[in-house]
Formats: sequence, C-alpha cells, structure tokens
Amino acid sequence: MIVNGGFESHLDGWQPFIYDQVYGRVNVTSGTRHSGSWCLRTYINPAREIPYSQKRGGGVMQALSTDIRDLDILLRFWVMPAVIGQNSHTNIRSVVQVSLKGGRSLNLSYYVAWAPPALGEFLYNTSDNTIFFLPALLHQWTHIEREVKSDFESRFGSSSNLDLEKLSVSFEMTTVSHLSTPDAFWDDVSVLAESRVSTPTTPTPRPKPTPAPTPALPPPGTATTTTTPQEAGGGSGPAIEQYTFPALLAIFLIGLAFASAKLKSRRGLKGKAAVRYCLNCGAEVDAETLYCTRCGSRQ
Repeated sequence: MIVNGGFESHLDGWQPFIYDQVYGRVNVTSGTRHSGSWCLRTYINPAREIPYSQKRGGGVMQALSTDIRDLDILLRFWVMPAVIGQNSHTNIRSVVQVSLKGGRSLNLSYYVAWAPPALGEFLYNTSDNTIFFLPALLHQWTHIEREVKSDFESRFGSSSNLDLEKLSVSFEMTTVSHLSTPDAFWDDVSVLAESRVSTPTTPTPRPKPTPAPTPALPPPGTATTTTTPQEAGGGSGPAIEQYTFPALLAIFLIGLAFASAKLKSRRGLKGKAAVRYCLNCGAEVDAETLYCTRCGSRQ
C-alpha cells in the first residue's frame, strides 16, 4: 500500500511537513541507508538563539487506501535514531491516523524516543490517542513491526465495520534541543493490508440453450437404409424376414428339380425293362408285340 517506501525516488508519494520553516529539515540521503541507494533523514539545524520551548523538526506523511477490512494492517519500517527512550528534548515517532466519517480522528503513536515535559505533547493515552513506547538501538538500524488491528482494539475496541474517512501514516522527529542536532533515519517502509471483499453486483448470465443437431441428409441418388433394432424375446425381425421368401423359393425349386430327375430316372428304367428279344432271330421287339417284326415268329 505504500508508494516509494524505500525512498529510491526521493520524496515521491510522500508529503513533507516542517514544524519550523527555518530550522526543520526533511530530505533524503545516501550516506546512511538500510538498503538501496537512499533513505529519509529528519533533523534540525542548530540554533542557540531560539527560545528553549520552541519545537522544531518535521517529517513525512502518506495517505493510505481506506478499502481495508477491519484495519487489518501490518506496519513495518526501519529507523536509526540519534536519541532513544525517555529524554528531555526529542520525540521520534511514527503515527497511524484513523479518521472516521462523522469527524472523529484516532491516533496510534509509536515512539522510540520521547520527552514528556519539553514539547507540550500528551505522552499518555487519551480518548483519541494511544501511545506505544518501543525499544530501539542508538545510532543503529532497528526494525519495527506492528499489527495495527490489535493495537487499535487494545484501546478503542472492536475495529469491525469501521466507516473510514481517511487513513494515513507519518514518520517524524521533533526537538527543543539547543546543545545537539538530533536526527533520525527511516527506510524500507511497508504497509500490508487485507482488502475488503466486495460482493459482485453484475448479474450472472443465463446459459443459452444448445439447439439439437440437425441430422445430415444423404447425397442425391443415394438410398437410405433404415435398420430397425431387433425386438427383445429372440424374434427374427425384419432383417431376417427379408430373406425368408427367397430361401423358401430356392428350396422349392431344388425339390422340384430333384423330383423331376427321379421321375425321369424311373421312366428310363421302366422302358428298358419292357424291351425283349426275339427267341428265334434275336431281334429286339417291344414287350407288347406278339410276333417278331424280323422273322415273324410268335413270341
């Protein structure tokens, strides 16, 4: 959610703010960085003539998306402070500001250095501000990681269904010191968040009915044969019936030919059995003939 959290594009995406236009300073530097080529430096120029109570310094701020579910945010950053813990002149902190619709603004303030009496700030919890004092290393990079949802609910109650107007995160250093020039370096800022799950309003399109496929027609002049499925129960069906008549006709013709041949055979045998030979001259005579046609003798 953070734009240019490593300050590699200098202050692009960030909104700088200064508490004292003459002595407050906010810029990027390459001399002391956690990673990459650049980091943010918040500091002041020394000015002994300024009244002791005048606060100087500044920082940067970036607005975040409000499309976040229940402030489920993980804030991470690296800081190298020149002052740590409780002291008499310098505050070094990060602030998450939650602005609700209706005008109420709630702050979560994370301090690595704090000066209760010097800067005129309330360093205790109020109805609109919750403070966290965090340990850090002096002049060394310290990693800070906070679950904003848990921190918010520890003071302000449930974060469910918050109606957010604005959401922002800032990093700053302020001081009243005349004797030193405290500073703080910041790098690798990130905010991870779980977005709200929105219900789609687009109606779901109805599926179009699929038309039944049109049967393909045969080419002109082509006969179409339709085969009827065989009925259950073992019936012969039309596929068998179309061959019944030719088969019977063939059987009939074969039987007729066999009978005709047998009849001719019998006639031939009968004719041959009726032939006789003349007892006198040996000539062949019919069975019904009483006299031989050759010699005239009686048979």
